[in-house]
Amino acid sequence: MTRIKWEKGVFKNSTEFNSSLHFIISGRIKGYQINPNTGREHTMFILTKHDVFDILNLMDTETHVLYWETLDDLEILTISITEMRRMLAENPKLNFSTLKYLGSRVRILEDASNDICLHNTLSRLSSLLLKYFNQQSHKLETINNLPNSEIANLIGTTRAVVNRHIQELKKAGAISVKRKEIDIENVETLIAFAHDN
Repeated sequence: MTRIKWEKGVFKNSTEFNSSLHFIISGRIKGYQINPNTGREHTMFILTKHDVFDILNLMDTETHVLYWETLDDLEILTISITEMRRMLAENPKLNFSTLKYLGSRVRILEDASNDICLHNTLSRLSSLLLKYFNQQSHKLETINNLPNSEIANLIGTTRAVVNRHIQELKKAGAISVKRKEIDIENVETLIAFAHDN
C-alpha cells in the first residue's frame, strides 16, 4: 500500500481513481453526487478512520459518477484494485470482512433511501443525530462540526429547513448548540422526534 495525504478541501472525481482502493487512516471525506442541471447536491457518505473508498470498484469495472471532498486533512493507504482482488481471493477471512463492510455500506444507502421516501425532514434530522451519537462518550461524532448546509445534503433538504428544525429541537430540549457544536441533551426526546413521521 502507498500512504497518501490530502489537505482539507481537496475535490476528487471517482473516475480519477477507479483502479484503486483507499483505506482511511485519519480525517473525513464525503462522497456525493450533484444534479448538473440544478446544482443540487446529495451526500451519500461521510467516511472516517477505518472506512474504505471507493469500494464499488471492487465489484465491477463500471464507471460511476461520484465526487469526493476532504472535510479534514486526510491520510489514506492506497492499493490497486488488482492487488486487492488477489488478496481477497487468497484470504477467506479478508474476503468475509470485506463482504461484511460492503453490506454495512449497502444498508446505509437502503436506510437513507427509505428515510427520504418515508419520513419527514425533522424525523430524518433526528435520526441522523442519533446515528452519530456515541452512547459511551455522550458526544456527537463525525458530523458534529459540519455546517448546516452539509447536514442538509445528508438528509436531502435545504440549509434553511435544517436551521428551522435545529431551533425546534433546541426549543424541545433535545439538543443544544454552541459554536457549530451540537450536544444531545435528551436522547428520549430526540428518539420521539425520530419516530414521529
